[in-house]
Amino acid sequence: MALDLKPVLILGAGINGAALARELLLNRVPVVLVDHADIASGTTSWSSRLIHGGLRYLEHGEASLVYESLAERERFLSNSPEHVSPLELMIPVKSQFAGLVSSAAGFFNLPFFKSKNSSRGAWAIRSGLTMYDFLAGSRNLGSHKRMSQTMWKTIGFDTSFVDVFSYYDGQIEFPELYVSTLIHDCEKIAEQHGIRFTLQTYRRPKLNGKHFEFENILDFDTAIDPLEPSALVNASGPSGDKTLQELGIRSNRLFGGTRGSHLISHKPVLKEALGARGIYAEAFDGRPVFILPWNEGVLIGTTDIRHDGNPEQATASQEEIDYLLKCVNSVLPGVDLNNEDITQHYSGVRPLPYVSEGSTASIPRGHWLHEHDSTPWPCYTIVGGKLTTCRSLAEHSAKTILKELGREVIADSKTRKTYEGEPPQFDRGHRARFILQHLTGIDGKSDIQAFAAAAVSQLHAKTMADIVERRLMLVFDPRLSRSHLDAIADALIASGKLAAEAKQETIETYTQRLQSRFGKQVLPD
Repeated sequence: MALDLKPVLILGAGINGAALARELLLNRVPVVLVDHADIASGTTSWSSRLIHGGLRYLEHGEASLVYESLAERERFLSNSPEHVSPLELMIPVKSQFAGLVSSAAGFFNLPFFKSKNSSRGAWAIRSGLTMYDFLAGSRNLGSHKRMSQTMWKTIGFDTSFVDVFSYYDGQIEFPELYVSTLIHDCEKIAEQHGIRFTLQTYRRPKLNGKHFEFENILDFDTAIDPLEPSALVNASGPSGDKTLQELGIRSNRLFGGTRGSHLISHKPVLKEALGARGIYAEAFDGRPVFILPWNEGVLIGTTDIRHDGNPEQATASQEEIDYLLKCVNSVLPGVDLNNEDITQHYSGVRPLPYVSEGSTASIPRGHWLHEHDSTPWPCYTIVGGKLTTCRSLAEHSAKTILKELGREVIADSKTRKTYEGEPPQFDRGHRARFILQHLTGIDGKSDIQAFAAAAVSQLHAKTMADIVERRLMLVFDPRLSRSHLDAIADALIASGKLAAEAKQETIETYTQRLQSRFGKQVLPD
C-alpha cells in the first residue's frame, strides 16, 4: 500500500508531468503535482499539434526514437480518439534523385557526406517513407503512396514540384485539453485506490532543508502544508535549469531550447487548397514546413531558432512571420498569403538538451531522465520529450523512480483508454466542446458562462487565460468577442476567483495580452 510512502513531488504540470503523475498513481505511488502557472501553460500549448513518428528524424540517425514515436502514435489513436485523429500529409518533391547521399549519410552518421539544407528528391523521400512504414510495422494507418498527377495538380503546388507522395500521421487538436484529461484520469485512479493525488497550480516552490514550502501566486488561494517528498521530479521543460537554480540544486546546464513559431489563417483559398489533407514540404530554403488543416482554419509552422531568453515570453517575431508566409507562398503560390490573412500567431520553446554548437535541426529530439546527486531525496530532471512520447517517457521514468523507491512495476498505461467506444465523429471546430462535455458532463447546449463555470469547478481553471486558452479554447476562435470575456469574468466572480470591482480591468488587461502574445484582436460586442 502507498500509505507508508511519502508523495513524489512533480514540478511542472505540462503533458510530461501529468503523464508521469498518472503512471506513478497506477503503480500506487502518491503524487503532488505543482506548477507555478496553469496546467499545460508551457511548451505543451505551443507545438505543431501533431502525433507523429518524426519522419525527418531518420535523417539524423534517430531510428529508435522514430520507432518509439510510431508505437506511441498508434496508442494515442487507439486510447484517445476524442483527442487524436489520423491526418493525411502530402510531400511534394522537386526532383527525382536529389538528397539520396545526404539522407543516407545522416541515417548512418557519416558527416563527411552530409550536405547542409540538401534538397530531398523523390527517391530519397520514397526511401524514407519506406523505412517509416517498416518501423511502424502492422499499423492501422496503412502505407505511403505516390499520388496521381490528376489528383495533386489541382491543389495548386508550385510548378517546380514534379511528384507528390502521401502518408498518414496523427493530429492532436488541443493538447491542452489532453492534459486536462490526464489530470482527470489521475483523480479517478487516486479515488479508486485510495491514494493521494494533489494538483496545485499557481504555486512557487521553495526548498527549506528537506521540505518544500509553496508560495501562493494568486491572492485567493489558501496556504498548503510543507511537504517532504519521497522523490522530486523536475518536469518544468525549457525552464528546467531555472527551476534547479531557484531551488539551489547544483547542476550543469541541461537545456538549450529552440523557439518554434506558428501562424493561423482562415483564408478561404488556403483552406480550399488543403481540404482534409496537410502538406509537409521543403520551403524555399530547404527547411521543412507544415501547412495543416486545423480546427476551423489552417496551422502553419514552424521555425527552429535558438532561444536563450525567458521561455514564457517567447513571441513570434515579424521576421519569423515573414519567413513562414514566404514558405507557404513558395509551396502554394496561388494562395498569395500575406500579413492581413493571418488571424493570429503563437510561439513556444522546445525543451531540448543543451548543445553548444551545430544546426538546430541536428539537436537530439529524444528524452531521458537526468539524475542529480547530493540531494536529500532522489532527484531527477526530465530532459527533452515531445507530445507523441509523453506516455512512453512517463513509463520509462516511473520505472526508474519505482526502482529507487524499492517498488515493483505493477501497472502501466499502454492500453489505458481515455474514451470508450467507437471514435467520435464531429465537425471541425466542435472538438473542444465535445471533450469538455465528456470530462464534465455539462450539456453541450450550455452557454459560455456555464462552460466557464465547469472549467473552474471541475478542471482547475483559476484565471481568464486558463479558461480562454486552455479549457474552452476560445483563444483560437476568430469570433472571440468582448461579450465572451464578459461572461467568463462573471463565472470567475461567481466562483470567488475574481473580485467584481476588478472585472473591467481584468478584461482590458487580458485583451492586451491576446494582442501582444498572439497578435489577436477581440471583436467588439
